[in-house]
Amino acid sequence: MKATSVGGYYGGIGGALLGARWAGYDVVYNYEPRAFFNLATWNANFPTSEYIEGGSPPPLDWVDFPEVDLVIGSPDCKQFSNLGTKRKDKKTLSSMDPNNFDYVDFLHFVALSKPKCFILENVPNILNYLKFKENVLNYVGWEKPVLILEDYTIQTIILNAKDFGVPQSRKRAFVIGSKSFKPDYDTDYNELSFLTDYYIGKTVSSAFEDISPTQDLPNHSAKRIEGFKNLRVGESYYDSQNNKRLDSNKVAGTVASHCSRFVHPTEPRVISKRETARLMGFPDNFKFIGRESEILDQIGKSIVPQVAFSITSYLKNQL
Repeated sequence: MKATSVGGYYGGIGGALLGARWAGYDVVYNYEPRAFFNLATWNANFPTSEYIEGGSPPPLDWVDFPEVDLVIGSPDCKQFSNLGTKRKDKKTLSSMDPNNFDYVDFLHFVALSKPKCFILENVPNILNYLKFKENVLNYVGWEKPVLILEDYTIQTIILNAKDFGVPQSRKRAFVIGSKSFKPDYDTDYNELSFLTDYYIGKTVSSAFEDISPTQDLPNHSAKRIEGFKNLRVGESYYDSQNNKRLDSNKVAGTVASHCSRFVHPTEPRVISKRETARLMGFPDNFKFIGRESEILDQIGKSIVPQVAFSITSYLKNQL
């Protein structure tokens, strides 16, 4: 029997596609225009799957993508992140053309390529502006619909990575669409028992406890080391969201990018690339290639594999 197939559109470095592969999907391709998601990292982890690069979204009327059962992706969300919306008031956001958003570009691609199902991930705040009413996408401030996804039924749900065996509080909105059934995914699906093999832990300490001491640790100046030594749990070296000390007995906050990095719970340093990857649910055999800032962006701008595994397992069973 032919394997269920999946492709990524704004698929990052393949966090969601890794979860789909765990669920038994054949990973066919990934389209990714953002430069810090590089071909070398992709080839190291998905050597038999196609990587489609581009400096901007391709013209959808001529790019020939392979046919797949499921398309999954996490387009750029800078306009709707907490920081982004603080810089723009609601009136400013409402006056922007939604057709210029990568989020809408993803949905146009779905309308064109017509997979059996799709999964779109983004920050929860985007649902305050781009809203589905059945299969009609509307944008706050716009009188006409932005897009109608004919033949699809839609489910919108907000999930937190900490509920999937990953020690990170990471709330994300997921738009799940299907042509053949009404999506009704729930976090109690199969009691999440199938996540056992991919469980990271409920706390930061459980995630870090068996990491090799020979890992590539960050280098710091004597001044920063001394500053880190004096940080209590939850305190920031910069008195901001960046460089906050983690609590060993709790989950981490949201892993973001190289611009926002946690301080180790017991050591005077920021956490390493591999420790960051563990908080995102990546196994140690998943390789990251590039400059340190690129690798941290590759990790922090991914979809947590365990969350993708759960949703794609549900869809696969329904299909």
